[in-house]
Amino acid sequence: MEIGLFYGTLAAETLAAVCVVVSIIFPQWRIWPPPRHRAWQGYLMWFLFLGSAGGVGALGVVEWGELALPPWVRFVVGTFLGCAGHGLALWAMVVMGIATSFGGESTLIRRGPYRFSRNPQYVGFISALIGWGFLTSSGLTLVASSVGIIPLILVPFAEEEWLVTRYGAAYREYKRNVPRFISLRSMSLLRSPDGWWSE
Repeated sequence: MEIGLFYGTLAAETLAAVCVVVSIIFPQWRIWPPPRHRAWQGYLMWFLFLGSAGGVGALGVVEWGELALPPWVRFVVGTFLGCAGHGLALWAMVVMGIATSFGGESTLIRRGPYRFSRNPQYVGFISALIGWGFLTSSGLTLVASSVGIIPLILVPFAEEEWLVTRYGAAYREYKRNVPRFISLRSMSLLRSPDGWWSE
C-alpha cells in the first residue's frame, strides 16, 4: 500500500512540475496560470496539487515513525515548520480570496503577507511540506515532500510574465520591491507593528 501511494504521489508531483515547465517554456500553451477562470487547465493543476498534498499527508500517516529522527527534530522543528507554513498559506489565501487563489481575476494585492513575499502561499506550502516530512519521521514522506516542493518553486516563474501582462508597471514596481519568496530584508517588516496589515 505504501509503495503504491508513494509512486502515485510522485506521479502527481512530477506531472504538476511538467505542466509548470511547459507553461514557462511555451507560454502560448500555458497550463498555469489558467487562460481564464474555470478553464480545464486550472482544474487540472488544482487536482494535481491537491492530489500531491493529500498523497504526502496520507503517506506520512501510514509510514509514521519509520525513521529514527531525534524527537526535537520531529516535534519541535517539524511542528513549527508545519504550523507556520499552514498559517502563512491560509492567511495568504484569505487575503487573496479563494476564487483568485484558484486562478480567478483580481486586483494586484500588496497587503498582508504579500507585503514581504510575492508568493506567500507557496512559501507556506513549502514550509508545511518540510515540516510534515520531519514530523512523520518517514523516509518515503520526506522524499515525496522534497519532490512536491519542486513545482511550488517553479510556479512563480510561470506566473510572473502573466502578471506583468495583467498589471503592467504596477507589478514591475512590486517585483522590484518585494522578493519572489522571502528575504531577510523583507522580514524587517516584522519590526513594524502595522507593516503586515497596512495597505
